[in-house]
Amino acid sequence: MKGATMNKVINFHDVYDGDWFEETICYLKDKYNIISPADIIAFYHNGKSLKNSCLITVDDGDETFYKIMYPILKKHNIPAILFVSPLIILRKASNFWFQEIRNCERKNLIKYTISKINYIENEKDDYKHNFFSQIRIDDLWKIINDYKGEFNIPYLESFNMDYNQLLEIDRDGLVIIGAHTNWHPFLSQETDRRSEQEICQSIDELSKILGHDILFFAYPNGRKGIDFGEREIKILEKTSVKIAFSTQPKNFIIKNNAYAVPRFGLSNGSLSFIKLKLFLGNYYKPIHNFFMTLK
Repeated sequence: MKGATMNKVINFHDVYDGDWFEETICYLKDKYNIISPADIIAFYHNGKSLKNSCLITVDDGDETFYKIMYPILKKHNIPAILFVSPLIILRKASNFWFQEIRNCERKNLIKYTISKINYIENEKDDYKHNFFSQIRIDDLWKIINDYKGEFNIPYLESFNMDYNQLLEIDRDGLVIIGAHTNWHPFLSQETDRRSEQEICQSIDELSKILGHDILFFAYPNGRKGIDFGEREIKILEKTSVKIAFSTQPKNFIIKNNAYAVPRFGLSNGSLSFIKLKLFLGNYYKPIHNFFMTLK
């Protein structure tokens, strides 16, 4: 029902099923008032009223955005924000760390990593999905490089968009480009200096590539208080960025800090599942984990 104040930001990553993505976009378009990036700036900084609104965002700049998602967004005239790392885009042979380990046997890589570091399991972490969250990015890359070298595992070709594709999207104007750090670290684990470098250099380099200010930023991993905190917010407040996004699955409201706007993540599932996930918000994960323990 359009009219209620149920504003949402939806976030995607890599998408390989175009039919699923188009069905999801059509559902969101039918249920919500799709807004532009400029609208959310106006909401937080100029007092614009938004009701039952939905903003689409995509993280990382995976090549599936250009090949699958972008044509569908253009077909339905859906504005969005795409968050990328300029260093990954410029170094076409590069992947993010989580992409580069796709051809590694995860259990073996975890055992190898534990043998190299003093890892302490954190009860607040989702152990299966965030095992690496206590490791600084330089150390993490050293472990990956050493592991691949020791077990003769080949490096992967880039999964990401290239420079020309990024420029094409930016010039078309439907999708706005935002920054996403240099190497996708867990910012809270980094030193003050490295956290500032990851944020500010990604914004500055992206601005040079595109020839205009960067107004949006997305925190890697994005859990407030776990992956980023007040330190990162204060850094962003001194940049050109007007809005930064977390991954907290809640409706966005005017009381949010404009540098920690919540987002719902979608990656798969039927429309019934998507409706349930959006309805449950913060409660989805604990409910899901509870039922998993019953299996």
